[in-house]
Amino acid sequence: MKNKLFASVPNILFGALIAIAPQTFAHACTGHDMPGACHYSQQAATGIGVVILVLGVVALFGNVQIRIGLNIAAIANALLLLAVPTLLIGICKGAMMHCRMVMLPTLIVLGVLTLVFAAVAIWLDSRAAKH
Repeated sequence: MKNKLFASVPNILFGALIAIAPQTFAHACTGHDMPGACHYSQQAATGIGVVILVLGVVALFGNVQIRIGLNIAAIANALLLLAVPTLLIGICKGAMMHCRMVMLPTLIVLGVLTLVFAAVAIWLDSRAAKH
């Protein structure tokens, strides 16, 4: 039971934070006539957060092998989350823009935390599956 909670609750929590943060306090820059790269990064991050959240909810009801697969998917989504504002879509170029000062570090921290917790959950579940 402890492994099941550890394999699912962090994904639910981080997925919710990743989905909510870009729409609230870690939002993209405002005041543009046309949406820029930071807006599209914000929207993509919200969608990725919802996917991670759903993976966590499904993991609550799965067995060990399913939880391992769902956490592998959470790692893949966390890597995608890290790539969206840094490599794939990007954000504004201005150093003092809100998206660079708040949104980017928030998404990076949440993405790395998701990666670490999912990797630990895979390790714990794989040890339990051997016994």
